[in-house]
Order: sequence, then C-alpha cells, then structure tokens
Amino acid sequence: MVESLNPVLLMLGLQRKQLASGYWVIEQTAMMSLISDADVQMLSGICPPRQYHRGDRLYRSGDEAHSLFVLLDGHVKISMPARLGGERVVTVCGPSDFFGESFLTGAQTRVSDAVCLSDVAVVCAISRIQFLQIARQIPTVALAFAVVLAEHAQHLQAQLDSLTRPAPVRLARTLISLAERFGQETPLGWIELEVDLKHEDLAGLAHLSRVTVTEYLSAWRVQELVLGTRGRYVINREGLLTLCEQLEGEQVSMKH
Repeated sequence: MVESLNPVLLMLGLQRKQLASGYWVIEQTAMMSLISDADVQMLSGICPPRQYHRGDRLYRSGDEAHSLFVLLDGHVKISMPARLGGERVVTVCGPSDFFGESFLTGAQTRVSDAVCLSDVAVVCAISRIQFLQIARQIPTVALAFAVVLAEHAQHLQAQLDSLTRPAPVRLARTLISLAERFGQETPLGWIELEVDLKHEDLAGLAHLSRVTVTEYLSAWRVQELVLGTRGRYVINREGLLTLCEQLEGEQVSMKH
C-alpha cells in the first residue's frame, strides 16, 4: 500500500514547486464528500480533531513543519510576514480545505502563519506516520486525497491566469469568491459575508495595494455593489459580475 502513495508524493512535490512563495494550501475541496461517514469516523480515530477559537494561532512562520491540516469547520487565515512589517494575507481556508507546509514534501519549517478567524474552527492535523496509517487502513481517503490534488493543479492554473486581469476585476473576483464560499444569501439576493478581513487582507488576496482596495470599495459603496465594512460585508454578486464582464470585455477590445 505504501508503494501506491508514489503518485500522491509526486503530486505533492509538484504543488510545492508551483507555489513559489512557499506556503501550501488547497481550497474548495470536496474531500469529505468523497468518503463515507464510516471512513470519517475511522479518520477521526487516527487523528482526532481539535478545536481552536477566534484569534488562536495554529502555527507560526518558523515552526517545525510536521503535519498537514484538514479544516473540518470554521475559517482559518493563512498569512506571511510582509517585508516592511506586519502580514500579508494569502488566503482564507474553509471547511474541507488543506493547509500547512506539507509533511510529504520535505519542508522543515513553516513559512506562513495560520490563525483562526471564526468563533470556532475544527481542525484535523495529520502527520506523515498517521497518513501512512490512513493509507493502509482507509484507502478511500488516500484516493480522495489524490483526486483533490489533481483538481488543484487546474485551480492553480486559473489562479495564475487571474493575475493578468485588471485590478478592479481581481478585487471583485476575490469578493465574489469569498462570498460564494463563506457567505449567506439575503432576502434581496445579495450575499452577506461574515469573515473578519481588513482592507490590507483583501489587498493580499487580490494582489493589490491597500490604498487601491480602499479606493475601489469606496466607489463600489456609492454604486451599491458592496455595503458594510470589515467583518460584515454585503456583496452585490450580480452587480460585481456585470462589472467584471464589462472590464474584461474592454481589456480584450484594447488587445485587438
């Protein structure tokens, strides 16, 4: 059974190389839907879940990298130290996401910080030894893990493509993605996003400056595309999608 892990190991190495910044994360997985309730119970027996609360730090940059984390419930912010101090948020993880410098890629220390954003986050930390045990006892979990990694390769390509989009499109797409993943639809059809993110956090996610994010959000409030503020944004998803289509259309026209 250990030999059958080779494709997974190779894929993990590929993911590691594709993330030049060093952190390792897979978002929007369907991991838990690919395995049975009985397998989930067996998984919990091998690596029992642990609860974290808002503001708790799961790990920090420089810590020993010996476990991969599977987020079962809640939100976790992944950030990296900024060159001029402070932090740069690189992603927000939700249920079924994986994160943490991988125990299978040979990373010795963490290069990112992981902090609980929600009132409660339930996390399963899996060491290399535990993963090998899971592969032997619950092969469907190892297979589901490989499926998720294969899908992630396509997601990475989409992320690279997004960097060529105009700045407002990157911010709008970031807000739409967060709203779709973590938001709740309101009676008016908007989406309420309850994730505690500052302007600089959104800037890191959209690869923009904080000043640029503040300017766009201010303009979009006037246009009623975004309402609210840190910790409770209300997103006009359809309005932002229309804006993206217009701006991307203009970009294509300029190229021709």
